Amino acid sequence: MTLFPSSRRSTADHAATLTTAALNRRRVVLIVVAFALSRLLLVATGVAANTLLPANEGEEFTHLLDGGPALDMWYRWDAGFYATIATYGYDWWNEGHPADDMAFLPLYPLAVRAVMSITGCGYTPYLSTCATVSGLVVSNAALLAATLLLFNLTYGTFGPGAAWRALTLLLVSPASIFLSGVYTEATFLLLSLIVFSALERNRFGPAVLAAALACLTRSVGIALVPALLWHAWRSSGEGGRVIRLGLALVPGLVFAAYILGAGLWVGDPLAYFHTYETTWERPAGGFIGAFTAYFSGEAVSWFGWRLSWLDLLATLGFLALALLVLRRRVAWGLYALGAIIVPVLSGTLVAMPRFGLVVFPFYVEAGARATRIWQQILLIALSLALMALFTARFVTWRWIA
Repeated sequence: MTLFPSSRRSTADHAATLTTAALNRRRVVLIVVAFALSRLLLVATGVAANTLLPANEGEEFTHLLDGGPALDMWYRWDAGFYATIATYGYDWWNEGHPADDMAFLPLYPLAVRAVMSITGCGYTPYLSTCATVSGLVVSNAALLAATLLLFNLTYGTFGPGAAWRALTLLLVSPASIFLSGVYTEATFLLLSLIVFSALERNRFGPAVLAAALACLTRSVGIALVPALLWHAWRSSGEGGRVIRLGLALVPGLVFAAYILGAGLWVGDPLAYFHTYETTWERPAGGFIGAFTAYFSGEAVSWFGWRLSWLDLLATLGFLALALLVLRRRVAWGLYALGAIIVPVLSGTLVAMPRFGLVVFPFYVEAGARATRIWQQILLIALSLALMALFTARFVTWRWIA
């Protein structure tokens, strides 16, 4: 017995399934309803935490001046950076020297800025509020689109049961506060799903374009390059293989061009990496040290900006999941492994739950494997509990990931 019907698809059935109407009207309506209910639950949790729980206070813990707790709950941590960039532009661009905001890539704040321009911000006198609302629009529109693509992609690979389970796990993800908030997670999730949806239909050009945009959204977008290279090698004849292999490198080149261009603008070609090292304490190249630090005698907590067990456990769990994905589908597994390895290469495991919980193959893998009711109940209950915990800590200005 299962909460969702189980279904397995052979490789031979896969291509045929993709041509069927996985997203009929009834399923789209059910997905939209599930999306809305999950967001209402998230907001209710955030408002309750924002209203009832003590929060960190101080000049650095700012709040919106209007909108009440249901809106103010979203203006936390990096959301302030994205709102400021969308409103005033980058400090490094405006002032011509390295700045903290160099670590934030441009696609998401540009999308927020576009929504601000369309709406005109006439509903509030505060630009911070306008940017926050616009960011919520961008993120939730991207998340809704991502849920539809995730369902369609999982349906075509593993059938309807796994598709519903993967969708449910995404909607109750512990990272929900980031997926719906003024953060890049939902936009990146959508772009990565577009990449693999295009590859399933052998549309390599759109896949490369989506991957390039992903590289301008989050640095882990370069993890899509190995998947593109694998697909180019496996799916092309001798004549087209070289061309596709070259195209597969384009997203990485776009990322490098942006980083180098920004660095040259401020007089330091490696300013992006130096900003990460000095401001965000993520020096490049310390993969082994990120793990051995836990045995150095330094204090370890469950949460926090420094060493935390949550980050270590999440990283180990994500690596194990990535290997499972790799055994099932190589391109997906290469992407999943890269999406975990790239942030670890920064020399610290800080914020690893955020990095891992936006990797769509993990939801697909869990949805495909959790065929028994006790597995489904356990996964959903654990996700909901962590979602509530993460949301409460987020809105009360406490570090989580």
